[in-house]
Amino acid sequence: MSRDNGLELKVGSFVLMAALAFTFFIISISDLSIFEKGRHIQVVFGFASGLREAAPVRLAGVEVGLVKKLQVFTDENDGRKTKVRVSVWIKDDIAIPADSKITINQLGILGEKYLEIIPGNSMDNIKDDSVTVGQDPVPIEKIAEQVSSLMIKLQTTVDSVNTGILTDKNKQSLQEALAGFGAVGTDLKEGRGTLGKLLTDESIYNNLDDLSSDLKSNPWKLLYRPKPR
Repeated sequence: MSRDNGLELKVGSFVLMAALAFTFFIISISDLSIFEKGRHIQVVFGFASGLREAAPVRLAGVEVGLVKKLQVFTDENDGRKTKVRVSVWIKDDIAIPADSKITINQLGILGEKYLEIIPGNSMDNIKDDSVTVGQDPVPIEKIAEQVSSLMIKLQTTVDSVNTGILTDKNKQSLQEALAGFGAVGTDLKEGRGTLGKLLTDESIYNNLDDLSSDLKSNPWKLLYRPKPR
């Protein structure tokens, strides 16, 4: 073996070992191992909401699998609607009730999309290679349209109130009523009128306090009636 051939062999061996080490590192930091047993199910959506391959699959908030493949197809049995078939890999020891809801969720506002499985109560489980219809997420554009529509209706209601109920005559009556309340508050504060004097004149309070103390000490006075002459 020549010296050049020996050097190439060493370089090739080094590259191969580096590749194997890198592969082992990727597998070790991953939550799912390629050697782990599992099964596959199919989930059909009408809207994938940006879901990607290798996205995590969570059951009751716990990661139990990953998205293996997404495929767009035409459903001939449903009016030729365009749908998305999601191939999902699930750990072999995970049982998913047949009535579970499967939808696409998102981690936070700007987080990654993932497949969310909300477990049901059925005694039967989703079988291997079975096809399940998922619950389509609401597109952000549709939410924006609903908010915009709600704001338009709210503005229309406010305008109707302003033009229908708050007429010039009603506005004047409301202003007069508020002015009247203001005048009453001023009279109470300055001690004018019967109620104002009652709230500000301490002598009236003292008389009422003395009367209350006298009745507590002599309750018979409440029942006493002077004899007619």
